[in-house]
Amino acid sequence: MIQDNYSLTEAQIQHFEVFGFLVRRNVFSAEEVARMNEEFDRRLATFLEETDLEEKRFLHWTNLTEETPFIASLVNDPRIYLHSEQLIGEDSVFHNSGSNSFPKGDTEWHPDRADLNVCSIRSAMYLQPTTADCGALRVIPGSHKNPLHEDLHSIGLWVPEDKAPYLEKSGLSGEDIPCYVLESEPGDMITWNEQTWHAAFGGYKDRRTCNFDFFGNPKTPDEIASMRSLAKQGKRYQPWWLENPDNIPRRERWINWLQEWGWIKD
Repeated sequence: MIQDNYSLTEAQIQHFEVFGFLVRRNVFSAEEVARMNEEFDRRLATFLEETDLEEKRFLHWTNLTEETPFIASLVNDPRIYLHSEQLIGEDSVFHNSGSNSFPKGDTEWHPDRADLNVCSIRSAMYLQPTTADCGALRVIPGSHKNPLHEDLHSIGLWVPEDKAPYLEKSGLSGEDIPCYVLESEPGDMITWNEQTWHAAFGGYKDRRTCNFDFFGNPKTPDEIASMRSLAKQGKRYQPWWLENPDNIPRRERWINWLQEWGWIKD
């Protein structure tokens, strides 16, 4: 249960630390989800006009634009940033919000990040109902930590752009891997450590998610080195978002951090 001030309970924080994921139910209202879908429809239509679909495995775009002002504003909402500060530190930094429109099909087992020295979490909302047989996110509890994280790599559960060797050798399917299925309704928020192994099966065309990503501020020499290496890839942020016209202090801190680490490309 979420407290009235949107903060997490100690039990929720402990659950995330041990298992690598957390589900919060009914975080956003039906009216708010409808606004998100309206902006999603508008941005999807624009994206389809601009994109060569033959070169895209799935459709993805930033939410930090004037075309999606409501979704962009959610990063300033305590329902989005407060739990991130509790889970990975008050000095955590928002660095991305994107929307995905998936094609029909499965998303095989994988972690979003392989470097365990990078502390990063993702919160996502599915804009349609999901079930075990219909595109729900699945996670392998505890796989954000070693030895399990590396063990799943070593057995060959995931190879980019190819069928997992472990599944071929074992005769198992992706659905057979022991996991927890995160069935959800629009308005629910799922948060996971980006090192946590996850997948989805039975996906349908235009399965929609809105994501909000946060970095933990690196502290140790290894964490600092990994973040410096990762920041070299940079990111182009919309000037509209970087201008911070409402002078929101938290957002200004995030932007300054992204600039200092070299994340913001011209």
